Amino acid sequence: MGGLRRTRRLRSLEGVELNMNPENRHRALATRRRRQDGFSLLEIAIVLVLIGVMTAIAAPNVTRTLESGRGKAAAKSVVNAFNYARAQAIRSGNNQVVFFAVGGAGDAAGNTLTSEDGTAVPILVLDDGRPGSANQDCNVDAGEGIVAFAAQEGVGWGANSPPNNAPAPDDELLTIPAAGSSFRAPDRATRVTWVLFRPDGIPVAIDAACNTGRLGSGSGTIYLWTTNRDFAITLSPLGAARVHTWDRSAGAWTS
Repeated sequence: MGGLRRTRRLRSLEGVELNMNPENRHRALATRRRRQDGFSLLEIAIVLVLIGVMTAIAAPNVTRTLESGRGKAAAKSVVNAFNYARAQAIRSGNNQVVFFAVGGAGDAAGNTLTSEDGTAVPILVLDDGRPGSANQDCNVDAGEGIVAFAAQEGVGWGANSPPNNAPAPDDELLTIPAAGSSFRAPDRATRVTWVLFRPDGIPVAIDAACNTGRLGSGSGTIYLWTTNRDFAITLSPLGAARVHTWDRSAGAWTS
């Protein structure tokens, strides 16, 4: 207009006016379309590599955390079984027997420890009735009350890291039993996988025939292991339960 040549003004997608020839405009539009379409293959590959590296770093820590949690839960189940049996014995006036399926062991008669629905369990508390009653035989009989404790994946009986000559501080034995239980029968020589709580709440030893030991004979330790942690749950002669954890760096049990 007015004899003057005006440069044709083009408006970009962002609303900014640019002076460009058709070829440059085509390139700019193509670049913007690629950006709007999403990430490039290179960008996606970089993100995937970063995710893989982060996963590889985090996975072992997550595994150890979950494993430690299952080990603690199993140790807590042992403590809960002791505490429940002791409290129930005092409350009901009945003998309460705690059985452990150490090495596949069952009750005093060898019957598999199962919950009410028939599922095999590692720990079972039996209400065995009043002392001297007809079915007071340290075996799980029909109609008797039971409380079962579920198993924890990846937790086993015995010790993994502690040396054999390093039993828990409260354990009376000088070595860690390979099977995982240091409880003994009244003769103090035969290893057993159970303990009986009398109506006064005191744990005493029993043998397969349900003969009971003297006062103070019911102490013992249950050892549990996971891949990276070991636990020892001790029962005192008076019925107090305590959990110890093996400290690999210190080479000792801690409470």
